[in-house]
Amino acid sequence: MVYYLSDIERKMLEKRIRPLTRTVGVSEELRGWSWDRSPLKPYHDVRLPMYSICGKYCPNSRDVYLRHVLKKPGEVTYPVSLGSIVHSTVNGAYKHVRLRNFSADFEKWYESQGFKPPTNPDLVKKYSRIVWEHVLANAESRFREATSSQPYSEEEDMIMTAAPFMVEHKISGNLLGCSGILSVDCFDYLHNIIFDVKTATSKGENNFYRLYATGYALVFESVYEVPVDIGCTVYLNFKDDRLLIERDLFHINDDLRSWWIEERDKKSEMVYEEKDPGVVQCERKCMYANICKE
Repeated sequence: MVYYLSDIERKMLEKRIRPLTRTVGVSEELRGWSWDRSPLKPYHDVRLPMYSICGKYCPNSRDVYLRHVLKKPGEVTYPVSLGSIVHSTVNGAYKHVRLRNFSADFEKWYESQGFKPPTNPDLVKKYSRIVWEHVLANAESRFREATSSQPYSEEEDMIMTAAPFMVEHKISGNLLGCSGILSVDCFDYLHNIIFDVKTATSKGENNFYRLYATGYALVFESVYEVPVDIGCTVYLNFKDDRLLIERDLFHINDDLRSWWIEERDKKSEMVYEEKDPGVVQCERKCMYANICKE
């Protein structure tokens, strides 16, 4: 699984990040369960998807205006299609992990999904296969290790601890002014970590990626009323036939929560008042880079 931490990352979690969450903590008004009062209470009757709130590819968020006010469809670029298919691959493979089917047929699954990437379809499929095999192989290794150390446990129980992940968990963000149908990449329910996956980008390239896990943590807190203090952004990249994984573990502190609220309020106000922020120079990564100039 792409959500298993390395030995070094586990040491960082237990010796640095988790103690930080206990000593620094989080302000009560910035917990998701405080959704009914300021500053978390939404100002406008607008429901935005998490990617619109957290994405900062456009310097002045005109992509949000084009999508939610003018209802313009964005361009499905190679990074977008790769990211979407990789997410589906992780989710599809994990369903087989829960069934302890570690030799699931990739070709059969891929064809059943009807994927049609607009560019580099063979390369996208190749990368999807690499992710599929990685997820199954890593999960099987953890499962075999767990069963060998607990001879009296049922296999159904061991898979729940060997792969303690809620993958693509569906949850409503309505209480916080988000979409009513959000999909969380992963929640590790044994270690209380929210994961968010990014592809075709590197750790440290954009610090706003931490906003995604922050937003999902706030939504979890608003719905389930349990604290979620640790986030992890998982960066997946490919080099030839290799999957490269980087992880950014962090404390979901007051600063990140306040930043997320600021982004939500700014963008929901733009949509509610239908304010065009104007055209600025942007990165090609934006799905609206060409549409914006029309």
